[in-house]
Amino acid sequence: MSVAHGTPRRAPGRPQPSTRSPLRAVPARRPQTPRAPFVLLVVALLASGLIGLLLLNTSMQNGAFQLAELEKRAEELQSRHAELTLEVEQRSTPESVAEKAAALGMVPNTNPAFLQLPDGKIVGDPEPASRASEAVSGVDGPSPVTVGDRQ
Repeated sequence: MSVAHGTPRRAPGRPQPSTRSPLRAVPARRPQTPRAPFVLLVVALLASGLIGLLLLNTSMQNGAFQLAELEKRAEELQSRHAELTLEVEQRSTPESVAEKAAALGMVPNTNPAFLQLPDGKIVGDPEPASRASEAVSGVDGPSPVTVGDRQ
């Protein structure tokens, strides 16, 4: 086979390639949206998130300081409560009550009388207490009455 004019020979049935490319419709170019508003939006969101975290952290620190102060105050109040409870217990002992009664001029009753509620009967010989009876009986100071003494 010979080649005429330097072009290669093709097999029959195959189309011959053209040197020009086929034309086709190209869609119109979309205008590119500017990136600056999107970038500003992202930066604003990040900045607001950081500011929010900073405010949250600050408020939590303030809360921690207040909590520490309140816990300290609670400990002080518990200590004061314990002191006052001890003072009340000391002042309510029978000896302390007897001393305060004597300081107010009260004297112990050596002849107590009791009233029975169901029938209104008086048990004992009621006599008013006096300082003379205290000196006669030889009682140095007021003595507390126990439950066993009330029969």
